[in-house]
Amino acid sequence: MGWVITMQIRLAGFGGQGVILAGVILGDAAAIEGLNVIQTQDYGSQSRGGHSIADLIISKDPIYDLIVTKADVLLALAQLGYDSTKESLREGGLLIVDTELVQPDREFTGAPFTRIAEEEVGLALTVNMVALGYLVAKTNVVKKESVEEAIRRRVPKGTEEINLKAFRIGYEEGTK
Repeated sequence: MGWVITMQIRLAGFGGQGVILAGVILGDAAAIEGLNVIQTQDYGSQSRGGHSIADLIISKDPIYDLIVTKADVLLALAQLGYDSTKESLREGGLLIVDTELVQPDREFTGAPFTRIAEEEVGLALTVNMVALGYLVAKTNVVKKESVEEAIRRRVPKGTEEINLKAFRIGYEEGTK
């Protein structure tokens, strides 16, 4: 995709998929690189199963928008997430989906992130890191190493290695 001056990214899924944590890590990686970043989140009142959205605006310039107005990238990990956010993706924007959980009605890229997390990482909970790796590989929004540093800072202590493994597997998938 290549870098533009400002990139608006929306991550959407349901509670329990780790969408918010993925957004925080991506925002942290941007800050590590000295980029300007705003990260916001929106989620349903249920802790599991309700909608979950993380928005990021990452820019080399000052940011004047507080919310994602037209997403350059939309990552959807669940049909609910896609259905409720698809209108926010700008014309020609990049749609990334979990290909086994989302049936989009437009052009997309993606992989079976949840299955990869279960089978290749060995932990379904790491679906967020697999998908984040894929997104970073496809967009080059931040460097792989910056995300790895942010993962080490942000994931629960003792889970760093499995989260790094999941991120790297997703990144590899995204370079294919």
